[in-house]
Amino acid sequence: MRETVAEIIQFLTLHFGEDFRSYAQGLVERRILERTAQLRLSDAAAYLDLLRSDPEEPCRLVRMLRIRFSSFFRDPLQFELLRSHVIPPMLLQGNGYFRAWSAACAGGEEACSLAIIIDETAKLLNLQTKVQIFATDIAEDALEEGRRGRYAAGSLGGVPLQRLNTYFTPDGGGHRIDPSILSMITYSRHDLLDPHTYAPPESLFGGFDLIACRNFLMYLDPEGYLKVFDNLFRALNQGGILMLGKAETVPERYLPHLDRIFDCGNLYRKKQTGRS
Repeated sequence: MRETVAEIIQFLTLHFGEDFRSYAQGLVERRILERTAQLRLSDAAAYLDLLRSDPEEPCRLVRMLRIRFSSFFRDPLQFELLRSHVIPPMLLQGNGYFRAWSAACAGGEEACSLAIIIDETAKLLNLQTKVQIFATDIAEDALEEGRRGRYAAGSLGGVPLQRLNTYFTPDGGGHRIDPSILSMITYSRHDLLDPHTYAPPESLFGGFDLIACRNFLMYLDPEGYLKVFDNLFRALNQGGILMLGKAETVPERYLPHLDRIFDCGNLYRKKQTGRS
């Protein structure tokens, strides 16, 4: 099984020109077994034959590998800590600009959530802060969803009624995000595992006050995890904030350079003396 899985990973890497070798072996095995069962094939070797013969099947498998679940204000505690304790002093002490990166952004729910709390804070403090949020993903269909700014009711469960009324407009069976929020966000394709870049080229290579990379690192093997974390750390400004998912941790080599801000929330601040 493992040898066949390795062949499938190599096939996908060559077929798409992306590094699927950094995905956790267990994740890839589960998705292959799931797809093999769906197709009622005998084993992974039979599935590999299908991958090579059916031009549509590689795309189907890749969609299964790219976990694309997101919602507004996912992990509300993180967003509340940002809104009440972290963002206000950053805006007050800033230079009138605030740059953030939502990495592996899926359909843009996380980027919009960040834009909303920054906008709320700036208005509360009566600040005219220029906000730029770079939202990146490897899947073009996810990016198109973000650019459209229209979301089904099911993804809006975490949005309080006051925010729903302020920042969203009913549109058929869903809601459309306010254009003022959408204008803060630049959606672009970026492969976090690309060895030739460490930040979205559209951002002029980093310099972020806040980076959110949640629930992506957990699907990588240790080498891939560290590779992506290296880039996130490099792109983060000194004093900048890093948001990780609940199941994700800071690699040991970076513990001296990142301060955990609270006992909960998985938010870290890059030390002023930290070096990449």
